[in-house]
Amino acid sequence: MDTKNNKMSKFFSTIKSLLFALIVALFIRYIFIQPFKIPSKSMYPTLLVGDQILVDRISYGVGFPCSSSKIIEGFKEIKRGDVVVFRFPEDRNSKDCPNGGFIGISSVYYIKRVVAVPGDILTIKSNKIYINGSLISNQTNRSYFIDGVKHLVYENILSDSKKEVIYKDGETLGNDIDKAFGTVVVPEGSYFVLGDNRDNSRDSRFWGFVPRENIVGKAFLIHFSWNNNFKNVKDILRTRRFFNTIN
Repeated sequence: MDTKNNKMSKFFSTIKSLLFALIVALFIRYIFIQPFKIPSKSMYPTLLVGDQILVDRISYGVGFPCSSSKIIEGFKEIKRGDVVVFRFPEDRNSKDCPNGGFIGISSVYYIKRVVAVPGDILTIKSNKIYINGSLISNQTNRSYFIDGVKHLVYENILSDSKKEVIYKDGETLGNDIDKAFGTVVVPEGSYFVLGDNRDNSRDSRFWGFVPRENIVGKAFLIHFSWNNNFKNVKDILRTRRFFNTIN
């Protein structure tokens, strides 16, 4: 009888330990740091398919689940150049639950770079971007290849730092959209975001602004990366990308 009771006691002790560990993990995930993985090429060359990233949830402030109200007020402003994760504004039920709720398993999240903040006057003409009348785009003499396709490397000057972005070399759908885009004023409480791979990104040029309450946090670290399109076993893990900061 004692042996049976000891086994039951150990079983319930293990269950309690597992539940406690799960609660702690969920608390850390929701309040402090959340992991995401990169599924598309829209942020090349900054982020590659297969990158596993960490997102700082607390710096911008942590909202109550499905609410714009804050559990913890932010201590950093969202600024131009930040790479942010947000619930896609056109995701089903996004208006009812802008931040994806407590865990957000069924929510659709995007990752893009903030190019314009509330009050900015943004103009896009071809591959040139103007913010409040100032040109922030400059073509470099560098190139970047994706699947054998040549892309031109541009630098965007955002918050006094230069961010590398790419455009396909030649006429593309993205170029046509940019030519027709024109000028917009970013409304209060919203942000204009673009993918760094400008001709392979559905972003604010297509579906509009990101409401502040949809933004989950700032991507800050690649902690792991693997190549699902490897040609050699030694290329499966991109160890050179492990623990790289995201700029």
